[in-house]
Amino acid sequence: MRKLLSLMVCCTLICGLSGCAGSSNEFRSDEELADEMIENIIDCAEKEDAQALTGLFSQYTKESTFNLTEQAEDFLDFFQGECEDWKGNASSHQKSEYGKIVWRELRGQYSVTTDHAQYKIAYVYIPFDREEPEKEGLTAVEITTEETFNEEDFLWSLDQKPGIYVSEGKEETFLERRLLSPEEMIQKAGLTEEQVRGIDLEEFIQDFDITEKDVDTLNIPLLLEEYEPEYKGRSLDVSDLLEDDIENRSSDFTENVIAIAFMENKNTSTECVYYDLLGEKRYQASDVDLFENLYQTQGGYYTNGQKIVQALDECGVFSWESKTEKENLADPQSMVLVVEYDDGTLFRVKASGLLSQVLPEEYAKVRDLLLSGE
Repeated sequence: MRKLLSLMVCCTLICGLSGCAGSSNEFRSDEELADEMIENIIDCAEKEDAQALTGLFSQYTKESTFNLTEQAEDFLDFFQGECEDWKGNASSHQKSEYGKIVWRELRGQYSVTTDHAQYKIAYVYIPFDREEPEKEGLTAVEITTEETFNEEDFLWSLDQKPGIYVSEGKEETFLERRLLSPEEMIQKAGLTEEQVRGIDLEEFIQDFDITEKDVDTLNIPLLLEEYEPEYKGRSLDVSDLLEDDIENRSSDFTENVIAIAFMENKNTSTECVYYDLLGEKRYQASDVDLFENLYQTQGGYYTNGQKIVQALDECGVFSWESKTEKENLADPQSMVLVVEYDDGTLFRVKASGLLSQVLPEEYAKVRDLLLSGE
């Protein structure tokens, strides 16, 4: 009896420990997950372990990238020295249903200093995906030097494609950067009529930035199978909502809304957010370039867009008028709030000056609402 009791206790302890070890990333903090991932990437680089680096990637990425091991080796060759310091953070996006997290994504960007050089490392990481667990893990990693990162017009490659990228700042040839035509992609990738049926190939090629060299790198049939265009034909540049001439909305301000844009420039800092109600996505950044190229900021799933509209209405936003404070300010303050409708009309209100004085008291609540998404 004593032996049986001891065995039951041991089993209980083992099960309990197993449960702790296998606990879901759903409940870990963004900071903990993000820092752990950059530490893992640096550890693989210092040990020059390509197998360990590719092991951080999701099964989906491994299947959609033919030469992931070769890419990992290029990454390790580029990274030189022992890490002395790293710093950075990650933005977080998630999708929830009925109070439970369905999907989480972290997009990290870190400065890494070794005894040989200074690097920038960025990654896209899905720590938890209840619906598609094969996508849990790294989706993409990219490394470059601080010098290349600070060059004008630098863009991360990982925003478009899964895999591992090394950006050395070299000038690409015309053939390397020219996107394929749909006909060229079909021929070079050996695609069948069934594989491309119902897909806007021009949009697909632009979304993944497909060049000739990508045909041998990416599993294009798999990417086509999983492809869900984010923008459904809508422009990636939505900056005209903020400035261009508009046709003002005159009634039904809460009906048929397709997008909300908000920008605030206050005390030398800028906050921007864009809600795509049709695509159920939310984009946020501290740079107005967000509105010129949505691809520079990964959109998080967001299904409460209409609730935001109703909240704006309850705060009386649709009765606000554009205002400008005449006095000159040392630190200019300004804001633009735009609501876009499916018939092309807009509600837009602007203000500049001391925002706390030129806007209604509800502005603080509206600002917090839009920037938090809650």
